Amino acid sequence: MVINYLKKNILILLCTLVMFYSCATETVKEPSLITTEKNSSIKRAWSPVPQCCDLHSEFLGVVVLSKVCVSESETKLELYTKESKKVCVLKEGMVFRDDLGTSYSFLKSEGAGICPKRIQMKNTPFTLQFESISSEAKSFDLIEDKNAKHAHKPWIFEKVDLTQCVWK
Repeated sequence: MVINYLKKNILILLCTLVMFYSCATETVKEPSLITTEKNSSIKRAWSPVPQCCDLHSEFLGVVVLSKVCVSESETKLELYTKESKKVCVLKEGMVFRDDLGTSYSFLKSEGAGICPKRIQMKNTPFTLQFESISSEAKSFDLIEDKNAKHAHKPWIFEKVDLTQCVWK
């Protein structure tokens, strides 16, 4: 009878240990899943050295937004025209905003004159520089205000997707 009692207690003890370790294993796995979910939503971290992404967004088949480069201090947008056009950059009346609703100030332009000074261009890249876009932004808009002084056939790039970017 004592032997049966010991066998029964040993069996209960073994079952308890198996259940304990099974539960402990599940508890260990759960936090790693949470960590993985958290890691997938980590925002980009801009560095002092620009990180660039090739784009190909066109407005009416004429103006092409070809690249975005972002650093801690600025966002550089590279554009060009596919047709021969007189180009100038609107210092006022240019909207650069992200999908979070934040607008960024225009800093400068390179390769094209500030309006009203127009330069004849075709397939010649020029850049627009703005404050650094948020590392959490998923898209942006770049819009010339049609009512701005010197606006002539203003272009609009809306919801330019950054989620597919391969940053180099």
